[in-house]
Amino acid sequence: MQRVVERTQVRRELLLEVAGQEAQRFAGLGSAVTGIEVRVQDPWKAGEVARELETRLGYPYRALDWSAQNSQLFSALKLEKLAMAVILLLIVLVAAFNIVSTLTMTVGDRTKEIGILRAMGMTAGQIRRIFVTQGVVVGVVGTAVGAIGGVLLAAAVGTYHLISLDPTVYFIDHLPVDLAPTDVLTVIVASLAIAALATVYPSSQAARLEPVEAIRHE
Repeated sequence: MQRVVERTQVRRELLLEVAGQEAQRFAGLGSAVTGIEVRVQDPWKAGEVARELETRLGYPYRALDWSAQNSQLFSALKLEKLAMAVILLLIVLVAAFNIVSTLTMTVGDRTKEIGILRAMGMTAGQIRRIFVTQGVVVGVVGTAVGAIGGVLLAAAVGTYHLISLDPTVYFIDHLPVDLAPTDVLTVIVASLAIAALATVYPSSQAARLEPVEAIRHE
């Protein structure tokens, strides 16, 4: 087995050498070369290695790592990530407005009941906590369902390669998915915070109701 591997490696090196000679002849370079490829064990240290090579070799040599060669692609990905963050923020804000409208309608429908509770001795702070709790529960349930569903869907897309791509265009045959725990946690915390803030206006509106006027409300 080892001999077969060695023969394959030797044959590959010979093919590369012949291809290099043909490229030199075609470009009229003689025995000169236009570049040398260097492979590193850790691809994330390619930039550091490239800078070190440039420093040691000096002018007119220059070194380009894989991130510099594909800078336009990475710029497009950063812009796409920013756009997705804005879209996600808008979705959360729409959900927050839905919570506000739902609680506001609840306050309007339960005005008489709120007046009765106030007349029985319940304070404005207790009334406010009732609606805050209702809004927070809605936010927690919605966030939990969305987070679990999103994580499961992302894991399925990454594991089973559900979204295929043209490798001749994108250099990959499927859409890769990387679940970052910090991103997931940030989205969850932001969703819960916005849901809690959405309860401020309806709960304050309910707490300001006067008992007599609320009981007379039709």
